[in-house]
Amino acid sequence: NTITVLETSSGMDHAAVRGVENRTLVLQCTVLHRYALMMHYCLTGNHLAISDINSEFLAQVRNTVQQPAHDRHKVWMAEQGLLQMVRTGDLNYRQALSASMGISAGVPVRSDDALRQSKTSIIVFTSLVCRAAIEGGLSPEEAYALGDSYIQSAENAKTLEDLEPLGLMMYDDFVRRVHKCRTNPHLSQQVQKCVDYIEMNLDKKIRAADIAALVGYTEYYMTHKFKEETGLSVTDYIKFAKIERAKVLLKSTNQTVQDIAAALSFSTRNYFSRIFQEVTGQTPMEYREK
Repeated sequence: NTITVLETSSGMDHAAVRGVENRTLVLQCTVLHRYALMMHYCLTGNHLAISDINSEFLAQVRNTVQQPAHDRHKVWMAEQGLLQMVRTGDLNYRQALSASMGISAGVPVRSDDALRQSKTSIIVFTSLVCRAAIEGGLSPEEAYALGDSYIQSAENAKTLEDLEPLGLMMYDDFVRRVHKCRTNPHLSQQVQKCVDYIEMNLDKKIRAADIAALVGYTEYYMTHKFKEETGLSVTDYIKFAKIERAKVLLKSTNQTVQDIAAALSFSTRNYFSRIFQEVTGQTPMEYREK
């Protein structure tokens, strides 16, 4: 919590004021409290403790200056999108995770303690991710032990700086573990490498020639081996993977259909919509609104 104080005084001339009119000094509330105590002592000769300061008014101000209420349905959709990426072990989750942060900043618990509120949000998020990982195939023993470890780390955090990287670290850890346990044992190492490359590059135009070069095969041999092992042509696999990602973005973010089409490197919105309907039987907007 900070208080912003304008750097002006009654003794300053107009030129000086103009020179600092856009400058502000930001003080932490704890520092401001100490200044207030020092000034009180200088004026009255009485010593006070920080606990003697009535922070009720400041708390009321903080509670009244709330962000606009989030659309609960959008929050739920964003949550489901993120949890689905855990269930499928989708390593290319960062775009959806980043966009979802704009929909909800966490559990809306009113508290004067920002650290406690952040801990609550991470603990709730960890619990949801842990259960999604189990649904994705991670063993309950491993999932619960991992979740408990991250929850304990959150509780042990002393500052917001300690807590800040924990949520992303936890999410990434669970996604990677689910991805590993869902790796198809029937795929050769080379074809699995092709599959992983496609999943990690859905925002790009993916060419069969590039995938073949990645594993040291000719394009002809790679495309035949890929279809033999996966049951899909490279082109169809890429198409289905991009539509699955589009479904997550439609449900978990506020991005427009145009933006999602561009983010997944479809040449036009109309082409994206046509492929989406071909795969799902619905237009992107019908899917988003259902």
